[in-house]
Amino acid sequence: MKSASRQRGFTLIELLVVIVIIATLAGMATLSLGNSEGRTWTGEVQRLANLLQLVADRALIDKAHLGVVLEEDGYTVVRYDSSAMKWVELDFSENPGSANARRFLSHQLSPNIRIEVLSQTELPGADSSDAEFGRKSGKDASSKKGDDDGDKESLPQFAALSSGEVLPVEIAVHLLKNDKVARSAVVSYSSLHGMELEWLSDEL
Repeated sequence: MKSASRQRGFTLIELLVVIVIIATLAGMATLSLGNSEGRTWTGEVQRLANLLQLVADRALIDKAHLGVVLEEDGYTVVRYDSSAMKWVELDFSENPGSANARRFLSHQLSPNIRIEVLSQTELPGADSSDAEFGRKSGKDASSKKGDDDGDKESLPQFAALSSGEVLPVEIAVHLLKNDKVARSAVVSYSSLHGMELEWLSDEL
């Protein structure tokens, strides 16, 4: 009776299979890490598109004029105050945990995501020189640095009226990589076509 046992090693095919599996898992992990910025950008595009639709719906339901002030690095929802005759930021101080507060609070973008307003309809009575980021209306537009910002009125590039009509806007949302545009999407909204979303680039 033989007591010695023969040790069996891995065959070449088995080693190759293990290597392929390890390489596949490593590739999936790298791809997942590399696309994390892309997923964040995609989420921001969808969030902005959904917000425009929500603002348009709420303006009609609440019989109010609502708008979105767009900056390069974020945006704010505003309401037209007829008594003060100016656009003001929504106030949720009395109910900060409400659903509307979570949806309509000012939103800041990641440093590598930028907004660009491609086209917009000028608000009635607005100065054409106000059609820029951070634009302020009236005499406050030329106020010197250090003046009280509380009196300045930010004009929305997107406005939804209580009648259900919206002032058309076209917005590009860019994902930057090494200070260059890597991906872009265009969000547009008009009374005729509603909200439209176009993905211009799918690759980093």
